Amino acid sequence: MKVAIYLSVLICFLKLSTLAFASPKIEVEHYQAQQLVKGGEILSLDVTLAGIQTLCHGKLIDAHLYQQNGHWRYELQIRTTTSQLVELTLDAKSGQLTHPTKLPSSCIAKPL
Repeated sequence: MKVAIYLSVLICFLKLSTLAFASPKIEVEHYQAQQLVKGGEILSLDVTLAGIQTLCHGKLIDAHLYQQNGHWRYELQIRTTTSQLVELTLDAKSGQLTHPTKLPSSCIAKPL
């Protein structure tokens, strides 16, 4: 019985310590984002949106720029032309989709 209690406590401690060392998202302000764009660290939101709109046409609802584990990410919410809300995470330096790894089926390419 005591072994089971000790194991339970140990598992809880390990889970909590993992959370303590997890890298938090660090969101930046607009002026900081401008400096990152000027310094060539990231693509501008406009450039990133132009690229993603060719793959998932819709209206931008919300956008956040943050750094996590040393990587800059854009987190976007787009309302597609089919009225679906799509959440995408893109690498802010390259504009490449990082999450989900495949575009949702509700995404429709922008007509040329």
